[in-house]
Formats: sequence, C-alpha cells, structure tokens
Amino acid sequence: MIKIIAEIGINHNGDVARALALISAAAESGVWGIKFQYRNLDNAYAGEAKEIGDEMLSQEIKRNYLSPVSIISLVKKAHELNIHAGISFFDEMDVDDFLDSIDMFDFFKAPSVELCNRGLINKMLAFGKPVFISLGCHKEDEIERAFLSFESDNWIALHCVSNYPVSLVNAKLGYLKHMASKWGRPFGYSSHDASWEVNLIAMSMGACVIERHITFDKLAAGLDHSTSSTPDEFRQMVCFAESMQLLLAGNGPRIPNQGEMLNLQNLGRSYYAQQDISAGERITHDKLVFRSPRVGLGESEMNHFFDKKALQDLSEGQVVSRSVFIPRERLEDEAIGFAKNHKIAIPVRLHDFSNMEQKFPIGAFEFHLSYGEVLSTLDAGQFGVNNLYSIHLPDYINSTQLMDPFSLDKQQASTSLNILQRTVDFADALQQRTGRNVPVVGSFSVVHRNIKEFYEQHTAMIAEFREQGVSILPQWLPPIAWYFGGSVTLEAVNQQRDIDYILQHNLPICMDVCHLCMGESVFDFNAVNMINSVLPLIQHVHIADAEGIDGEGLHFGEGDPQNMAAIAGVMKIDTMKVIEVWQGHLDDGAGFVKALNKLPKLF
Repeated sequence: MIKIIAEIGINHNGDVARALALISAAAESGVWGIKFQYRNLDNAYAGEAKEIGDEMLSQEIKRNYLSPVSIISLVKKAHELNIHAGISFFDEMDVDDFLDSIDMFDFFKAPSVELCNRGLINKMLAFGKPVFISLGCHKEDEIERAFLSFESDNWIALHCVSNYPVSLVNAKLGYLKHMASKWGRPFGYSSHDASWEVNLIAMSMGACVIERHITFDKLAAGLDHSTSSTPDEFRQMVCFAESMQLLLAGNGPRIPNQGEMLNLQNLGRSYYAQQDISAGERITHDKLVFRSPRVGLGESEMNHFFDKKALQDLSEGQVVSRSVFIPRERLEDEAIGFAKNHKIAIPVRLHDFSNMEQKFPIGAFEFHLSYGEVLSTLDAGQFGVNNLYSIHLPDYINSTQLMDPFSLDKQQASTSLNILQRTVDFADALQQRTGRNVPVVGSFSVVHRNIKEFYEQHTAMIAEFREQGVSILPQWLPPIAWYFGGSVTLEAVNQQRDIDYILQHNLPICMDVCHLCMGESVFDFNAVNMINSVLPLIQHVHIADAEGIDGEGLHFGEGDPQNMAAIAGVMKIDTMKVIEVWQGHLDDGAGFVKALNKLPKLF
C-alpha cells in the first residue's frame, strides 16, 4: 500500500476553518493521512537574525501559526473522517508544547533541515509511532551518520529536493534506486515538484510514501501554495497509488484479460456454415464463411478440424463449435438433482430460453436482459409456472451510457428509471404467474459526489420499488468492470467500507462470489469474512471461480485455490445461485454442463 500524505503545512493561513476545509477535501480525495507543521514561536528564530530570507520566513511562520489546542482539534476531525494525522516538529520544545495530547498523532515527520537533530528524532521515535524523515539539503555522509544515530527502527526516509519548486530536471529520482539498493528499507518521496505527476514516477520506482502539500489555489499568496496540489490532483495521485501494483504487473507470459476476451468475441471472427452440412460429412473451407462475432472456432482452432467429419448436422448460418467434432459432455442425473436441491440456476436470454429449459431441466433460470429487450414488449405468459426465476438488469441503457438512475444527465437518469420500471413490471408479472419471488439484480456502480450519498439514494430508490412488490438487489461488484470494451475502476459495492453502508441501510444484496474473490486480490479483506458479515442480507448469489483482478468467470476449481472456501460459504445459503462461468451458454451450453456436473463433486 502506498501512503499518500496531504501536507496542510501553512496553507491554512492561520485559519482553523480553512484548515478544516483542507482536511475535509483531503479525506474526500482518499488520502491515507494529513500532516501539520508546528514551531514554538519563542524558539523558532534568533532575535538577531537579520538575513532577508529569515525575515520573510519568520513573518510567514507567525502569520500562519496555529496553537497546539487548535491543531489537536483538527487532528480529532481527521480521525472522524477516517484518515491518519501527523505533524512535523523542528525542535524538542515543539514536542513539549503538546504535553499529554502527543498520543493523538498517528505519525511524526522530521523535516529535511532537522535530519541531524538527533535529540528531536529520537524523541519522536520514542513515542512508538512511525517517523518519516526527509533527506533534503544533506550530503551522503551526513545522511549515513544520521541513520546510525537513530535509537529505533520505526522510521522511513523520504528522498527530498529542498527547492520550492523543484523543476523537472532537478528531482533526482534516481536516488530512490540508490536508497533501495544501499539501505534495503522502505522509502518514500517528499515532493515540492512544480509538476505533481513526478510523484507517479516515484511510486513506480517503489516509493511507499508520497508527501505533498495540499491547497485550494496554487496562485494564492504564501510560500507553499505554488508547490502544492489541489484536491483533484490528490484524487488522481490516490487513484494511481491504489492501482500501482497492478499497473506494474505483467512480468511474465501474456494472458488476455476479460475485457480483451470480450472484444475478441465481439470484434473477432469464427467459422459459420455457408450451407447445410450433414453429420458424417467432411468440413472443408468452401463450406464455411469467416464472420463476426467469434462465438465458435477461430482460425487457429479450426486448423485442427478441417477435413474432419461433422458429428452433427449443421444448418446454414450456424456457428461451428467444438462439439461439431468432439462429443459433448452429457449433463449427469446427479448434477440435475443437486441443482434442484440447492436452487442452482443458469443465465438465459429471452431468445434461447425454450432451448435452454429443455437442455437443462433444473428448474431455475436468470434472465439476462439487454436494454433493447426491456424497451420492447416483455411477455411473462410464455414462461413455465414451475420454475424459479430472477432477472439481471442491463448494465447499459444504450450503446454509450451505463445504467445510472442518479445521473446528472437528465436523459440518462430518465431512461435508466424507465428501464428499471419496465424490468420491475416484468418481474411482477412473473411473480403473479409463478407465485414465487422474482428478484431483480442490478449493477449500480456510478458514484457522483460521495459513497454516503450513493447508498442513501439507492436505498431510497430500492425501497420505492419494494412497495411495488419487487426486490431490487445491488450485486457485489468487481474492482474493475469491462464496460464498453474497456476496463473501468469501480468505486461502490466492492470494498470493505461498503459492508458498513450495507449493514447501516439494512440493504439486501446479490453476492457475486466471483467478483468478491477478484476484490480480495486487490483490497485488504478476506472473502469468507465479508460473506459472513452480511450473511443475513444475501438474498441471491452468483457463482463462478476467479483468478487475480481480471480472471473472471472461471470454472470451479480453476481459479485461486483460496476461492473455494468463499464459494462453499455461499453454497450453504438458501437462495438461488446462478452459475456465471464465462461463455457457458456457447456451444449449446457446454460450459454450463461442465459446471453443473462439477458442483456435486466439489460440494
């Protein structure tokens, strides 16, 4: 984890209200912590100091002074906002001014100019909290001697160039490599750069701490504003910090991610029958055409089967799949019985429901609807009365926009609500027909202002639809989603903090265990513990295995080994469990057959 620290410094201009606003903005941007500076005014400057620089600095320090009482009140506010709070001291007397309140700080900082202040640094280390130490202004031999004088190991050195600002050509980031190789300890970077993006390079080189001043206005009067970053820039730094490990991943054989596989399917090509082909007939190039989408055998795969005999009839326009040449696995009776007893379902589309119901007599199905289908006529009367049903809302409302009922784009919000209402009406019609609940699962992923408002808005909306007799269940989401052929980082219903909001709002959910396991590879949580913490609110389940952050929809037992405990955890829940293995519906549901046959052997 890379710790991003927003230095309040003296950018509060001596105003507690402004300091409070900076802390709130820093917390909103997602930083790990904020930091103050403090100097005892009686001890800061010698009375005879007459240098021009001394005069400017002493005036600024006095103008921007905040008392220890004020600083402690601000530290309490930072803690209320769930971020860490630290402070830089310049002398041991500075520390003494805080008396019994010193334990309120989560970390301390020794500024560059005090690197050799052995008494100050060891006094801070004695409190048992982390101490960050800037190395600016000093030569290598001074740094070495300083390190040897520390009486505790609980410190991290920060490379720092003490210019204000630091130009691009003077950051000397190569020193980070030197620190890593010479001392073999965690290290960080204290930034006064004119360009905040320099910090991204420092992170990529292994800096585990980034410290930089925060301001609302880089052009404001004051010494530090010009070398500070705005809350928006901090938000971008935090985003990169959270993704840095994954950003730098891939040092090994290449594996396409889920988004690439979707694009390969949608944009790639596979072979289709150009004419009717009978079982036993040899399949040659002239009997096929190569067209999009790639839902069957592609070029490299088909090369193994040219001039082989077909095992089944193919009609003109039908995709050539593996089962044309290799006998299809049969759905076992044991698997059918297990599925019925455990409410195992498979996803279906409206157009293939009859075929899938016949091939999979398991009695439970989830309709995955497109926005076009929802906006057309939905007739519940054509579906059997003895099945369990659920419905998955479309992720999209058109070819360019996501489902977002609270979008600032009024048309997007209106269309989203229309699709929601039409889906709820369809679910209600199915409920009337079957006499059973038909939950609606939705991927609600767009956070506008903050996560608190996100949950308040969605909880209220879901309550309104519940009054119509239909349950809308937000599904647990992955760290990233494959929207519109790209990868999009999601900020809701996928982290530890979401558990608190879900419990607070008593919000029933669909637990997608595949998404949850993908999140476990990124976020600091345990998938089984997450399931147990919201167990009473899990009213629907999606199941598949996963690997890493983007290995989605794998067959059971083919993902990360620890995932099996999480899958077992949701299997015991008495609700529908929808198999969501990747492309399970292709080749007449061959993937679903494999998954259904495997479940009773595993559980």
